[in-house]
Amino acid sequence: MNFKQEKKGTVIIITLPGETFESAMVESFNRSIAPVIEENTFVVFDLSNIRFLDSMGCGALLACHKRLNEKGGKMGLCCAQKQVKAIFQLMGFSQLFDVFDSRKEAVIDYS
Repeated sequence: MNFKQEKKGTVIIITLPGETFESAMVESFNRSIAPVIEENTFVVFDLSNIRFLDSMGCGALLACHKRLNEKGGKMGLCCAQKQVKAIFQLMGFSQLFDVFDSRKEAVIDYS
């Protein structure tokens, strides 16, 4: 999966491509994100493009959270659209992840 990476101090921001994050993309995502998780402690996923994610997409984000947490890192989500925020609330993501309205807010909190 080709996602955009942007480093802001100690935080890496990953912008997921396309409008969906679903099961067909998870294997490619996992291969691509593994070195990013390995090399960074603070990761923020910018979800501004994403209009829909399925349970496999949610599971992939949970796996990233777990790997970062195990190494003392943190993971956040930012810029989610209304329908994605609704999915996160239903799944309890707001209790697991830091959810930010903007990239700037995430970078300030993690710096």
